[in-house]
Amino acid sequence: MHHPDRGPRSALTNALPAQLFSSGYRYFTGSLAYVLHRVSGISLIFFLFFHILSITKSQATPEAYDLMIRRMQEPDFKLGEILLFAGLLYHGLNGMRIVLVDFVWIRTTHHKRLWWGFAALTAVLLAAGLVPLLMHTNVAPLLQSDVLPGGGK
Repeated sequence: MHHPDRGPRSALTNALPAQLFSSGYRYFTGSLAYVLHRVSGISLIFFLFFHILSITKSQATPEAYDLMIRRMQEPDFKLGEILLFAGLLYHGLNGMRIVLVDFVWIRTTHHKRLWWGFAALTAVLLAAGLVPLLMHTNVAPLLQSDVLPGGGK
């Protein structure tokens, strides 16, 4: 377990990731920030693609538009809205942290504290933003018996 480039205390405190993934790589706050930034960015690109696709397809007929609106009022889309908000919030705030680190500070001693500070800010803003997201109650099932797609009854 002890590697020559690390001290015994470091090898003991970082033993869990090495045991779980057996690569010997030590996971740091910077690698967590990197992975989360990349995953949130790729997820936002996929969302943008499917959003444009669904809006384009819904413009064909009024019935297709009504169906899309009814589909977006289902409970699984509420979870999607929350995940979208969390992804946008983290990706945007972490991007500002990256700009601060790359262009403002010369010393590299503040990276970990700055990331944890922005992570806490993300959590606080996410909690504040969840209030209106969860209070908005236009959620209804798609195949409700009294309302049909296209406005028919």
